[in-house]
Amino acid sequence: MKIICASFQCESNSLASLHPSKSDFVYATGEEALKKLAVREIFEDAGFEVIPSVYAVALPSGTVEKHIYMDYANEILDTVRENSDAVGIYIWFHGSMEVDEIGSGELYLLKEIRKIVGDKPIISMTMDAHANITDELSEYAEITSGFKTVPHVDQVESQERAARALIRALKTGKRPKMYIQRVPFLLKNDNVKTVEEPLQSLVEETKELEKLDGVYSVNLFLGHCWVDAPNVSASVVVCADDIDEAEKIAKTMANKLWATRAVYKFNVEADEAEACVDLAIAGEENRIFITDSGDNTTAGAEGDRIEILKLLIAKNVEKKTCVAGITNKALVDEFWKREDGEEIFISELGVKASVKAHGEILGWGGDVIGRALTVSIGNIDVIYTEARSSYEFKKSFEYSNVNLLEYRIVVLKMGYLFTTMKPYADRELFALTEGSSCVELKKLNLKNIIRPMYPLEDFEWKA
Repeated sequence: MKIICASFQCESNSLASLHPSKSDFVYATGEEALKKLAVREIFEDAGFEVIPSVYAVALPSGTVEKHIYMDYANEILDTVRENSDAVGIYIWFHGSMEVDEIGSGELYLLKEIRKIVGDKPIISMTMDAHANITDELSEYAEITSGFKTVPHVDQVESQERAARALIRALKTGKRPKMYIQRVPFLLKNDNVKTVEEPLQSLVEETKELEKLDGVYSVNLFLGHCWVDAPNVSASVVVCADDIDEAEKIAKTMANKLWATRAVYKFNVEADEAEACVDLAIAGEENRIFITDSGDNTTAGAEGDRIEILKLLIAKNVEKKTCVAGITNKALVDEFWKREDGEEIFISELGVKASVKAHGEILGWGGDVIGRALTVSIGNIDVIYTEARSSYEFKKSFEYSNVNLLEYRIVVLKMGYLFTTMKPYADRELFALTEGSSCVELKKLNLKNIIRPMYPLEDFEWKA
């Protein structure tokens, strides 16, 4: 008996100007695709034949253009056609892929799969905690297992839960039912962490509910606020043998989630950009991180804004500082052949600089995706990159031939500081900057979401 496995992910930011290109996707097929998933052994140990399809995963970007989307979707659909006798299908989605002229990329693909195989196979999915769940999803899939951590550290466990739930359904012959309860509020994604209350207790409750007989999964999806689409909101999704039980659990958890809507606050110092720069300059801590939240590449922003860099230059910062990294392919191209130590002039800043280091940048999947050129402007080292990137690991700096540990101020294109960077931070400053990942929801001018929506409006609601 066959189970088809695939992954197709891109967290869309419809406010961002850059659409992902084919080169932005980490792409694999066959055995290489299976190596990037955590489900093969689970399925094979249960006696199923694993059929690999496509693994196509991109760094968060703007909306996916239809022709790019269809290239990967058609490959998955071809696998389904060639194996239409499969008893199960496993797909790792993000859950917030928005496709031009299509809408939800996840929903479209599921609909097309069902056109080929009908109702026979059971479809199980893994999704990001920031998924925007479409109401129709339950018509085309039976199981979903969402991440239970923010920042995300349980990607493997979430895949394994989805795989085991699929096996359980296939072995028992029971077809799970999915109940979706939308919760009409948007969270500022950078305000929410599952290691803190109230979300920590709610997540623990979902784990206890999943121990009940007949319950496959209980998921809190927090939504992705930088997509302007009708399916944008938080939601609770429950998969169980009995639809009435699924509905009861989903409504109870939805009301509990709604009750916390006004609680989520920044748990680090958050202020306007100039105030954060002043605090970093005056701070006595060994290493202070500033996150440029409005230009957060991990939320799909372009990573090319230079407001914080300009502030640092204007204030003639005396502390050794690193800004990592600013997307500027033209600058990398222009100065790439210059030798380390050679003086250059950066016209957009109107300043002289010297080339410090030539290096590489890492992509979303940890692979090298391009060049990094570091230049020094006084005490400030600026890592320019030829493609959007996220300096979320110490090794990201090492690949760029820069030593993270020599800096006292570090500026990153992030929102909340990733757990991988926290060991190096003595203090965190969250800069409330402009850009396509701006966290001030009222500035996003969302026109296509369903209203009313908290916090854009305040109102009473009950599931």
